Amino acid sequence: MTGKSATNEQWNAILQNDKHYDGSFFYAVKTTGVVCRPSCTSRQCNRENTIIYDTLDQAVSDGFRPCRRCHPELPHWNGAQQELTEAAKAYLKEHYTEKFSLEQMADALFVNESYLLRCFKECAKTTPLRYHNELRCIAAKELLIRFPNRSISYIGNEAGFASAAHFSRVFKEICGCTPSRYRAEKINL
Repeated sequence: MTGKSATNEQWNAILQNDKHYDGSFFYAVKTTGVVCRPSCTSRQCNRENTIIYDTLDQAVSDGFRPCRRCHPELPHWNGAQQELTEAAKAYLKEHYTEKFSLEQMADALFVNESYLLRCFKECAKTTPLRYHNELRCIAAKELLIRFPNRSISYIGNEAGFASAAHFSRVFKEICGCTPSRYRAEKINL
Protein backbone atom coordinates (compact mmCIF):
# COMPACT_ATOMS: atom_id res chain seq x y z
CA MET A 1 0.00 0.00 0.00
CA THR A 2 1.21 3.47 -0.93
CA GLY A 3 -1.15 5.32 1.43
CA LYS A 4 -0.36 6.88 4.77
CA SER A 5 -2.12 7.84 8.00
CA ALA A 6 -4.17 11.01 8.15
CA THR A 7 -2.60 14.10 9.68
CA ASN A 8 -4.75 16.05 12.15
CA GLU A 9 -5.44 18.64 9.44
CA GLN A 10 -6.53 15.97 6.94
CA TRP A 11 -8.67 14.19 9.53
CA ASN A 12 -10.40 17.44 10.46
CA ALA A 13 -11.04 18.13 6.76
CA ILE A 14 -12.67 14.69 6.46
CA LEU A 15 -14.78 15.20 9.58
CA GLN A 16 -15.96 18.61 8.36
CA ASN A 17 -16.47 17.51 4.71
CA ASP A 18 -14.28 20.45 3.71
CA LYS A 19 -14.46 21.08 -0.05
CA HIS A 20 -11.31 23.21 0.09
CA TYR A 21 -9.24 20.02 0.42
CA ASP A 22 -10.79 18.27 -2.59
CA GLY A 23 -8.01 17.38 -5.00
CA SER A 24 -5.23 17.85 -2.46
CA PHE A 25 -5.72 14.32 -1.11
CA PHE A 26 -8.12 11.35 -1.16
CA TYR A 27 -9.01 9.01 1.65
CA ALA A 28 -9.80 5.33 1.48
CA VAL A 29 -11.69 3.30 4.05
CA LYS A 30 -10.32 -0.19 4.65
CA THR A 31 -13.63 -1.63 5.88
CA THR A 32 -15.66 -0.56 2.83
CA GLY A 33 -13.01 -0.66 0.09
CA VAL A 34 -14.05 2.82 -1.07
CA VAL A 35 -11.97 5.93 -1.83
CA CYS A 36 -13.53 9.38 -1.32
CA ARG A 37 -12.90 13.10 -1.58
CA PRO A 38 -12.47 14.99 1.70
CA SER A 39 -15.87 16.62 1.12
CA CYS A 40 -17.75 13.30 0.90
CA THR A 41 -20.87 13.24 3.06
CA SER A 42 -20.91 9.47 3.58
CA ARG A 43 -21.05 8.05 7.09
CA GLN A 44 -18.12 8.97 9.28
CA CYS A 45 -15.44 6.32 9.35
CA ASN A 46 -12.98 5.44 12.11
CA ARG A 47 -9.63 7.13 11.82
CA GLU A 48 -7.74 3.83 12.18
CA ASN A 49 -9.58 2.48 9.10
CA THR A 50 -8.60 5.49 6.97
CA ILE A 51 -5.72 5.62 4.51
CA ILE A 52 -4.64 8.89 2.86
CA TYR A 53 -3.56 9.01 -0.78
CA ASP A 54 -2.09 11.86 -2.79
CA THR A 55 -3.86 10.71 -5.97
CA LEU A 56 -6.95 8.71 -6.84
CA ASP A 57 -4.89 6.42 -9.07
CA GLN A 58 -2.78 5.33 -6.08
CA ALA A 59 -5.88 4.34 -4.14
CA VAL A 60 -7.39 2.50 -7.10
CA SER A 61 -4.14 0.60 -7.71
CA ASP A 62 -4.27 -0.48 -4.06
CA GLY A 63 -7.70 -2.01 -4.70
CA PHE A 64 -10.13 0.72 -3.63
CA ARG A 65 -13.06 1.72 -5.81
CA PRO A 66 -14.30 5.33 -6.28
CA CYS A 67 -17.19 6.31 -4.01
CA ARG A 68 -20.61 6.42 -5.66
CA ARG A 69 -21.66 9.35 -3.50
CA CYS A 70 -18.82 11.86 -4.02
CA HIS A 71 -17.45 10.56 -7.37
CA PRO A 72 -13.76 11.36 -6.88
CA GLU A 73 -13.11 10.21 -10.45
CA LEU A 74 -15.12 13.20 -11.74
CA PRO A 75 -12.97 16.23 -10.84
CA HIS A 76 -15.53 18.86 -11.89
CA TRP A 77 -18.49 17.21 -10.19
CA ASN A 78 -19.71 19.47 -7.37
CA GLY A 79 -21.73 16.87 -5.53
CA ALA A 80 -25.23 15.48 -5.45
CA GLN A 81 -26.65 18.54 -3.72
CA GLN A 82 -25.29 20.91 -6.37
CA GLU A 83 -26.50 18.58 -9.11
CA LEU A 84 -29.99 18.53 -7.57
CA THR A 85 -29.97 22.33 -7.23
CA GLU A 86 -29.06 22.74 -10.90
CA ALA A 87 -31.85 20.34 -11.87
CA ALA A 88 -34.28 22.33 -9.71
CA LYS A 89 -33.17 25.60 -11.33
CA ALA A 90 -33.70 24.08 -14.78
CA TYR A 91 -37.15 22.90 -13.72
CA LEU A 92 -38.04 26.37 -12.44
CA LYS A 93 -36.79 28.03 -15.65
CA GLU A 94 -39.02 25.73 -17.66
CA HIS A 95 -42.07 26.22 -15.40
CA TYR A 96 -41.68 29.81 -14.17
CA THR A 97 -45.07 30.92 -15.52
CA GLU A 98 -46.84 28.20 -13.54
CA LYS A 99 -47.92 28.45 -9.90
CA PHE A 100 -45.02 27.50 -7.65
CA SER A 101 -45.32 24.13 -5.92
CA LEU A 102 -42.42 22.62 -4.00
CA GLU A 103 -44.32 19.33 -3.91
CA GLN A 104 -44.67 19.17 -7.71
CA MET A 105 -41.03 20.11 -8.24
CA ALA A 106 -39.85 17.48 -5.73
CA ASP A 107 -42.03 14.85 -7.42
CA ALA A 108 -40.66 15.80 -10.84
CA LEU A 109 -37.09 15.47 -9.52
CA PHE A 110 -37.85 12.25 -7.56
CA VAL A 111 -36.72 13.63 -4.19
CA ASN A 112 -38.16 14.49 -0.81
CA GLU A 113 -39.44 18.09 -0.46
CA SER A 114 -37.46 18.91 2.67
CA TYR A 115 -34.23 17.50 1.17
CA LEU A 116 -34.77 19.52 -1.99
CA LEU A 117 -35.41 22.70 -0.01
CA ARG A 118 -32.34 22.14 2.20
CA CYS A 119 -30.05 21.45 -0.79
CA PHE A 120 -31.36 24.42 -2.76
CA LYS A 121 -30.95 26.83 0.15
CA GLU A 122 -27.43 25.59 0.85
CA CYS A 123 -26.20 25.61 -2.75
CA ALA A 124 -28.13 28.52 -4.29
CA LYS A 125 -28.14 30.68 -1.13
CA THR A 126 -31.84 31.41 -1.70
CA THR A 127 -35.13 29.56 -1.59
CA PRO A 128 -36.77 27.92 -4.62
CA LEU A 129 -39.74 30.30 -4.28
CA ARG A 130 -37.49 33.36 -4.29
CA TYR A 131 -35.60 32.01 -7.32
CA HIS A 132 -38.92 31.31 -9.04
CA ASN A 133 -40.05 34.90 -8.41
CA GLU A 134 -36.70 36.28 -9.62
CA LEU A 135 -37.16 34.39 -12.91
CA ARG A 136 -40.65 35.84 -13.24
CA CYS A 137 -39.33 39.34 -12.60
CA ILE A 138 -36.63 38.93 -15.25
CA ALA A 139 -39.32 37.94 -17.75
CA ALA A 140 -41.55 40.82 -16.58
CA LYS A 141 -38.76 43.37 -17.07
CA GLU A 142 -38.37 42.26 -20.66
CA LEU A 143 -42.12 42.35 -21.25
CA LEU A 144 -42.49 45.80 -19.67
CA ILE A 145 -40.05 47.25 -22.19
CA ARG A 146 -41.15 45.20 -25.19
CA PHE A 147 -44.84 45.99 -24.69
CA PRO A 148 -45.00 49.57 -23.33
CA ASN A 149 -48.71 49.90 -24.10
CA ARG A 150 -49.81 46.73 -22.30
CA SER A 151 -51.25 46.99 -18.79
CA ILE A 152 -49.28 46.03 -15.70
CA SER A 153 -51.91 43.38 -15.08
CA TYR A 154 -51.30 41.88 -18.53
CA ILE A 155 -47.51 41.86 -18.02
CA GLY A 156 -47.85 40.26 -14.59
CA ASN A 157 -50.15 37.60 -15.98
CA GLU A 158 -47.77 36.84 -18.87
CA ALA A 159 -44.89 36.47 -16.38
CA GLY A 160 -46.94 33.99 -14.35
CA PHE A 161 -48.36 36.11 -11.53
CA ALA A 162 -51.97 35.49 -10.53
CA SER A 163 -52.84 39.12 -9.80
CA ALA A 164 -51.52 42.62 -10.48
CA ALA A 165 -51.25 43.31 -6.74
CA HIS A 166 -49.11 40.22 -6.16
CA PHE A 167 -47.00 41.04 -9.21
CA SER A 168 -46.38 44.61 -8.04
CA ARG A 169 -45.52 43.52 -4.49
CA VAL A 170 -43.06 40.80 -5.59
CA PHE A 171 -41.55 42.98 -8.33
CA LYS A 172 -40.93 45.82 -5.88
CA GLU A 173 -39.41 43.44 -3.33
CA ILE A 174 -37.02 41.91 -5.87
CA CYS A 175 -36.31 44.84 -8.19
CA GLY A 176 -36.56 47.75 -5.75
CA CYS A 177 -39.30 49.62 -7.60
CA THR A 178 -42.80 49.11 -8.94
CA PRO A 179 -43.33 47.72 -12.45
CA SER A 180 -44.74 51.09 -13.60
CA ARG A 181 -41.73 52.98 -12.35
CA TYR A 182 -39.34 50.45 -13.88
CA ARG A 183 -41.07 50.80 -17.25
CA ALA A 184 -41.07 54.62 -17.06
CA GLU A 185 -37.37 54.75 -16.19
CA LYS A 186 -36.33 52.30 -18.92
CA ILE A 187 -38.46 53.79 -21.68
CA ASN A 188 -37.43 57.41 -20.88
CA LEU A 189 -33.71 56.62 -21.02
